[in-house]
Amino acid sequence: MQLIDIIRTSLRAAKVPGQVSAKAIALVEEVLETYNIRSTKELYELPDWNLWLILIKSLLSPLARTLRKEGYCHANSFLVGALMTLDERIATMIREWVKARCGAGNDPCCKNPPCCNIV
Repeated sequence: MQLIDIIRTSLRAAKVPGQVSAKAIALVEEVLETYNIRSTKELYELPDWNLWLILIKSLLSPLARTLRKEGYCHANSFLVGALMTLDERIATMIREWVKARCGAGNDPCCKNPPCCNIV
């Protein structure tokens, strides 16, 4: 699936170790299975609210939290940038999510300039 490939590639580009990448990919696979998403096309066809729930709340937010806990804040900018290439609607949702997170000032990963520059 394109989504998993993009996430895997972004983590590799960020030089995230295999053990941490494996945790991240397992989370992605679990979420896709939970919501019965079998292809990226199915993801694109979801209404905005469902797409937000799956992509932002169930995938991106927990992935960002995992990367932060593991000490790889820098990988969030790689992940966010890669996911934004999927689709303009997805990119818009991610920009809003980053803006809200970084604007609140409660995420230490937001001090990573590449992450904040996507807004």
